[in-house]
Amino acid sequence: MTNASEERRQRGVEDGWICVGAFAGSHGVRGDVRLKSFTDVPEALFSYPALHKGPNGPALKIKLLRDAQEGFIVRVDSVGNREAAQALKGTRLYVPRDAFEAEDEDEFYLADLIGLEARNPSGDVVGIVRAVENFGAEDLLELVLAKPLKGLGRHAFIPFRKTFVPVVDIKGGFVEILFDDWVKTQTSERDVEPGEEGAK
Repeated sequence: MTNASEERRQRGVEDGWICVGAFAGSHGVRGDVRLKSFTDVPEALFSYPALHKGPNGPALKIKLLRDAQEGFIVRVDSVGNREAAQALKGTRLYVPRDAFEAEDEDEFYLADLIGLEARNPSGDVVGIVRAVENFGAEDLLELVLAKPLKGLGRHAFIPFRKTFVPVVDIKGGFVEILFDDWVKTQTSERDVEPGEEGAK
C-alpha cells in the first residue's frame, strides 16, 4: 500500500503547499501558455499573491490574457517563444498552505484529507485516503485499502458524511470510517438479483 506522504505528493499536496494549477503547453508562437486551474472556482487561481513553480519554488509573474477551453491563456514573464512555453508543460503551480487557512479550528479543506489514515472504530488502519472525488451526488473519499476487498479490489469510495465518517482528525492524521457498515451496504447491493429490486 502506498504510504501517506507519497499519496499526498501524487495528488499535489506537499507539506505546507497545495497545487492549484498546471501548465498545459504552448499556445501560438509568441510564448503564450495554456494554464489549467485546479481550484473550485477556476478564476480564483489568479487571486493568490503568488504562484510558485513547484513547492517552495520561485514565484512566477503570470498575466492572464483570456479564457480558453479547459483553462486560460496566460503570459509568463521571461517566456518569450513557443519552445520555452512548451517546456513548461506539466509544471505544477503551488501556493502556501497558509493561503487556505480556515478561520476556525474545526474547519478544514478537502485537500487536508489526502494522505490521512482511514481507521475503523477499533483503531485498525483499513487504508489511506487517496483522493476526494465527486461524481455529481456527493463527496466521496477514495481509499487505497490495506487489504483487497472481495468484489471491489484495493479501492473503495466512501460517502463523506457522518453516517460513515464520524471523525476527522487532521492533527492526528486520520479519519474514522465505519468501514464494516459501509461494506454491508455494498454486500447487500451485490446480493440483489437482477430484476429483483423492481419486483413486487
